[in-house]
Amino acid sequence: MIQIGNVLERIKNEFYPSTKDNPSIISFDELFNITIKPKSILLFEPFDYHHECSPGFTKYFIDLGYNVDLLFSSVGIDSFSLYKRFEYIRFIIFNNWTQIQNNCEKLREFIKKYDYVLVQTTKKENFELNNKIGFFYLNNSIFILHRSDIFEKNIFINYYKKNRIWAIGNNSKGLLVNPHYFGDIKIKAKNNKTRFFLTSTECRNYALLMKSSQKLKNESFEFELIVTGRSKTLNSDIIPNNLRENFIFKFNTPYNELYKAVESSDYIIIPLDPKSRNDQIYKKDIVSGSFQLVYGFLKPALVDEVFAAFQHLNNENSLIYNNNNFYNIMKKAILLKQYEYKNLQDNIRVLEKEIYAESINNIRKSINA
Repeated sequence: MIQIGNVLERIKNEFYPSTKDNPSIISFDELFNITIKPKSILLFEPFDYHHECSPGFTKYFIDLGYNVDLLFSSVGIDSFSLYKRFEYIRFIIFNNWTQIQNNCEKLREFIKKYDYVLVQTTKKENFELNNKIGFFYLNNSIFILHRSDIFEKNIFINYYKKNRIWAIGNNSKGLLVNPHYFGDIKIKAKNNKTRFFLTSTECRNYALLMKSSQKLKNESFEFELIVTGRSKTLNSDIIPNNLRENFIFKFNTPYNELYKAVESSDYIIIPLDPKSRNDQIYKKDIVSGSFQLVYGFLKPALVDEVFAAFQHLNNENSLIYNNNNFYNIMKKAILLKQYEYKNLQDNIRVLEKEIYAESINNIRKSINA
């Protein structure tokens, strides 16, 4: 059983030592005794991932005048480490799916009290749980589809007609609502030693990155690459000895450390491969979390031209490459002048505001429906 007092103490010490407005953290066992404030949203994340989306969705609702209760596992709290004010937010922590499954009937009655319930991750794996809780039969449910293939379930048709299906990217299966707000971030100038950030992903090919990095190293360019992620596909074992000092590995890092790593970087490399069958879905279906970091932290991306347009990226706000010139683009990133770098950042800021405006207008459509 999770010790909520210990979690709260850790959160205060690690994230909010000088903040007066500490977050309200409630255990799942206390859930059915709490008072729900007028005009409230429940955000439910059943999985131990996608929590990087929670701060962004929360901000949209707060900007629209709602209170937000977040029902998720304790890992999710770290994703709010850059938030400074919590008067409109409460965290409700569950231990595991079993705890949810054993209280489905009580949950079904409880969530009816909210204006809306946002199911933040809707996948085939939690379809049965969502059905048991009753999300598919309530008038206040809104669903995030991170992949459009689940849309084949007929149950979503009515919610689609009511504008209650959201998508992180521009696909035809839902309204665009892109959560790219992380809190009080620091926008910084380009480092003297260029620092790239990337996420190690399962089944991804890093040969092009290795080849280009080695060439830059041989030519005495100074640069660093911060590698995060749950998968260790990209690891020190596949890196030549003379190149290892250029790599900083931060696997399975909590969100507060992840944010620090992004803030300290200059660029985000998103090494999607047009030849990879696994990466085809990023052309027009789903959005990598790395793109959220680009928008939220104003970090220009290095991304293949095949995937750039769907993610709203171009030569005005990022560095676009193809398989033939990735080395040249990495070199360009290193040599870019401060004013050129700031111009890219300014253009990402314009893009971010456009995405925010479209997203919050789409949320209004859902609420009005």
